[in-house]
Amino acid sequence: MKDKIFLDSNIFLYAFSNQDMIKKDISSKLLLDDNHTISIQVINEVSNIMLKKLKFTNSEIKEFIKDSYNRYSVINISEDIFLKACDIRKNYNISYYDSLIISSAIESNCDFLYSEDMQHNQQIEKLKIINPFIDPKE
Repeated sequence: MKDKIFLDSNIFLYAFSNQDMIKKDISSKLLLDDNHTISIQVINEVSNIMLKKLKFTNSEIKEFIKDSYNRYSVINISEDIFLKACDIRKNYNISYYDSLIISSAIESNCDFLYSEDMQHNQQIEKLKIINPFIDPKE
């Protein structure tokens, strides 16, 4: 059985930016797998940065949104996710938005969360956080 993977916003943003070509390549390969899970929070964060910082057009953002719903499992943020995020934030001293991402991944029964913004190899409940940009040989 294939591992369930949740993608954080930064994975998309590296794929859409030309600032770091190594991270762009890694991110782009991750995004090609259509078996991943994201939340509406990820779509919101990515769309906002695409618009404000990366200067994407409205049409390009709409295409990203449509593609996200077609390619990935997109979950809404429920009351249970918000409440679990509060506990994660308190117990692990993690930021509000990162706690929501982690909670969304856990509630979606994901095995791994790919993110650059969190502690690599940290285990929270059954979820393992992986920074895909760290060389596994290190």
